[in-house]
Amino acid sequence: MDRRFLSQTEVIAASRRFVCVRLLTYEDRHEADFLKQLFVGRSGELENTTFVVLSPDGRQQLLRAGRAPPGNQGAVALAETLNRLAAQYPPRKADGDPLLPRIASVRLALDVAACDNRPLAVVHAADAVALQQLEERLRPLAWSDDLLGRLVYASTTDARHLQAIEGVAPSSGLLVIQPDRYGVKGKVLSQTTAKAPVLDWRRTLQEGIAAYQPTDKTFPQHIRDGQRAGIFWDTVLPVTDPLEKRAREKR
Repeated sequence: MDRRFLSQTEVIAASRRFVCVRLLTYEDRHEADFLKQLFVGRSGELENTTFVVLSPDGRQQLLRAGRAPPGNQGAVALAETLNRLAAQYPPRKADGDPLLPRIASVRLALDVAACDNRPLAVVHAADAVALQQLEERLRPLAWSDDLLGRLVYASTTDARHLQAIEGVAPSSGLLVIQPDRYGVKGKVLSQTTAKAPVLDWRRTLQEGIAAYQPTDKTFPQHIRDGQRAGIFWDTVLPVTDPLEKRAREKR
């Protein structure tokens, strides 16, 4: 679906007119409960993928929920549909940039970055107040034209969350990381301190992007190699998608 729809230029341009949410599915109880109100498959349970377009208040389905975009629309037709829906809700002027598009945890962000073939940027601090300040510093950089969509983001106040990452300096407040092939470990590509100037932060992100080496993989081979290596992802919630559940039990 992604290659046919979501990664196409027309759809990416149309998506800029929406608040886009990357679903966690089996990693967050509140999200899972909300998704079940929108769509369940024939099993009556939450399935692995859901696509839906909601009104700004989240109460009305503008496109009916399903596992994929409705019908057999191509990328151009889907983009036209999205643009038509967006025109019905003119945006209000926002104060500043959107929130930092961070993944819920470093553990999950490593996996997402590996799946998306993107470097991972992580900010970490000793407490929640300091972390929020670092996220606010990173936010305009993440949404700048030259960095938009180039990295996956996460943040943490717990140094234990960085134990799977090789090369973390004790003084570092911003890290750019190369996830391993399976998204369970990583190594630092570039880093800088929390107190470094914003220009240094931008340079750190750019250096990390330049140093990043994407992984060449195909889905079937990736699955086979992961099985041989004993890689298995334990979800926070039980998997209820029938097809995925059977595949996981088999492995």
